[in-house]
Amino acid sequence: MALAKHPPEELQVLLFSHDADMPAVETFLGGPPDPALHLRLDAGKRAAHAFGVDTLPTSILVVDGRLVARFQGPREWDSRAMRRLLEKLTEEHPARDPAPVH
Repeated sequence: MALAKHPPEELQVLLFSHDADMPAVETFLGGPPDPALHLRLDAGKRAAHAFGVDTLPTSILVVDGRLVARFQGPREWDSRAMRRLLEKLTEEHPARDPAPVH
């Protein structure tokens, strides 16, 4: 997945799987997941419930804890058009500067 390996600046891709264990994920993927995918298991669906996910696949763009965009259904994530859209969304909704440490 090129998007995970070379995301637009300021974007990190995380994947959540409802599978109960990594062997099930590896069977689905045809091997171990690439570390660039930042795969997390969500067998209890806590993350899915927190973000109101009821359709798979669902993709969510979150900036500083703010839901910026939601995509339901499959997408061509590695396409130029999708990359431009993600770049536009991250520019329109920049991360806030961290608070200064005193």
